[in-house]
This record gives sequence, structure tokens and C-alpha cells, in this order.
Amino acid sequence: MSRTVRSQSRQASTKPGREPLGRSYREIRDAGYTTWRQAEPAFLAAMQAFDDLVATGVADQGDIQNGKGDYFNDVLALLLERCSGKALHTRPDVPGLSFKRHMLDVAYPKTGTVALTIETKATGVPKHPRNMAQPHPEGRAGSADLEKRIKEASFKNIDIKAEVARLEGKGGGATSDLGQWMRTAPPRCYMFLAVRVRDGADLAATINFAHISATWFDACGLVAYGWNTESQRYEAKAVGVTSLELDRVLAQVCTALRTMA
Repeated sequence: MSRTVRSQSRQASTKPGREPLGRSYREIRDAGYTTWRQAEPAFLAAMQAFDDLVATGVADQGDIQNGKGDYFNDVLALLLERCSGKALHTRPDVPGLSFKRHMLDVAYPKTGTVALTIETKATGVPKHPRNMAQPHPEGRAGSADLEKRIKEASFKNIDIKAEVARLEGKGGGATSDLGQWMRTAPPRCYMFLAVRVRDGADLAATINFAHISATWFDACGLVAYGWNTESQRYEAKAVGVTSLELDRVLAQVCTALRTMA
């Protein structure tokens, strides 16, 4: 089985604000992990260390906007390559029905018609020196940005599927049951969310958005995390239903990749 390391990894940055993320990525890579269950402790430790740098002002605005997302994206791609034996790729110019150039951070295969894509979103940030007007002591809610990001990702998914259907020339466009068509039309599209939640209400809102994502994607995997009861360390929060558990959805994607030529 292939043990390739995805060439598109963004974890080579020497910026001090991203040091915990790069270190964690290398730890997961060098350990040879193939499942989220194996990698999750390293992920949680990296999120806590990174957020400490955000809160103290070491991480800059670019780190805040892209650091967690780049790391989460790269970790998932690495685990999937390891478990499936397939090489995954970034594809910058994938055509849709209306827009000619969609950026896909994780896709398979490298060329030709896309067979599988992954969208990742990482949200939630502690209070930090660049946003002292934030009224909540635990910072911005992880669910606050999900509606906009899920809408954008869902449209990209629909646009790409519609273009594949047009090119096949088999009358494979959406019928009266759009949801059913979305779950059966190629390519296979999955959403993964990594959300720092600050309280129970934030967690509930995040889970609701994950269910919405599952309407427009083949599945949505969610890892919600935040302080434990003693505020000593980050822990993963229960998402309530197995269909949203990230480890299970990642295994589903791995199985799909294994069956592809």
C-alpha cells in the first residue's frame, strides 16, 4: 500500500504562530496514523497550543484566518492517503456549470473528471488582542461563521455535480428530488468541520449546521472541541449521532477511495 506524503501540505511554515500546527502534523505523519481516532489527541493538543498563541498575540491575522483550516485539511488528507493507498491532490481549476474555476484542496484523481472531493472548515477563535471588542470571554462562537461557509461550499458542490452531469450528456441533471440527486450524482463530495465551541449553546448550533451540511454532501464529519469542565485542557465534545462522528465519516471516505480506480 502507498505511504505517500501529500505534496500539497502547508505545514512547512516557520511562522511562530503556526509552530504547534507544523509540529503536530509531523508527529501524526511520522507516527504512521491512518485513523482519526489515532490522530485526535495530537489534534486537540495542537488546537490548544495554537489558541494559546492566538490569545497572547503571537499568531497574526493570517494565522488566525488560515492556520487551523490548513492544518485540519492537511491532516485529513494525510490520513486518507495512508488508509486508502490513493494519492490525493489540490486541483485549482475544476469547472462547474456556472463558474469555470473551482479550487479543490483535496480531490481524487489528479487529472480528468473529479471522482471525489473534500471540503473542510475550521472555525472558532479565543478572545485575542486584535479583537478585544469581543464581548464573550471565550471568544467568537465556532458556529458563528458556519452558515456562510456551508452555503459557499454547498454551492460549489452543486455547481461541479451539475457540470459533470452536463458533460456526460445522459440527462443526469437534478430531478424534482434535489437532495436525492445530490447524494447519487458524481463526484462524491464530503464535508468535514473542526469547530471550537465555547458552551453548550454553541455546540448545539454547530451540530445543527453539521446536519444541514449532510443534506448537501454525501456525509459530514464533525469534531467539536473546547475546554473540559475544569478548563485545564481541550477535549472533544460528543456530537450526539454516529452519522456525524468524524472518525466514522473518515472511514466511509477511505472505503470510497479504495473502490475507485
